[in-house]
Amino acid sequence: MILRTLATNLLSATVTSVQKKTVTNHRKKWLLSIFALSLSLLSGCAQQPVITHKADWSLHQAQLQQLTRYHAQGVFGYISPQQRVTLTFNWQNKANDYQLILTKMYKTILKLDAAPDAVTLTDPDGHTYHGTDAAQLVQQLTGINLPLQQMRDWLIGLPTGADHYQLNKNDQVAFLTKKIDGRTWEMHYSSYDNTKVPSLPILMTLKQGQLTIKIKVSTWKI
Repeated sequence: MILRTLATNLLSATVTSVQKKTVTNHRKKWLLSIFALSLSLLSGCAQQPVITHKADWSLHQAQLQQLTRYHAQGVFGYISPQQRVTLTFNWQNKANDYQLILTKMYKTILKLDAAPDAVTLTDPDGHTYHGTDAAQLVQQLTGINLPLQQMRDWLIGLPTGADHYQLNKNDQVAFLTKKIDGRTWEMHYSSYDNTKVPSLPILMTLKQGQLTIKIKVSTWKI
């Protein structure tokens, strides 16, 4: 009787041990499956493709030429032998006119309203000045030199009037050059927002002699 009871207990203990081992193995397999799934999900997140957009240059150029109304906001980093300044810019472009507002520390440094035959510049004190050449008026009153008429198109990556330009691998303008009043201007395009159609520049560098203007567009509205 005692032997039978002992045998029964041993058998029960063996079965329980086997069951525990089975549960343990099952738990290990379950944990390994969860771990593998997590790695798979993380790997999938890390390898999500970057959105890119490549267009035929002729089509891209035609789309930009139709883009006469746009609004760009960002930062100008103006570096010259005479001054170094960082300004926030707000550029509102329409078919026949445009407005440029430059601010520093939330204070308006310059407000320029330019139409084909009339330019008005407002200074920080609210005084207004009038002329017919926007770039000349801005330089006379602020010392800031900008090819404003050309920048209406250059800002969106359209090489209007350029003497020479090159395209990048996505058929967007990578570089352009233009001689204005005997001085050669160069615009270098470092990065585009390829989620928009047409794609638009977001990082640019404009150079002329010892002058460098770094342009970063934070917001495009078209």
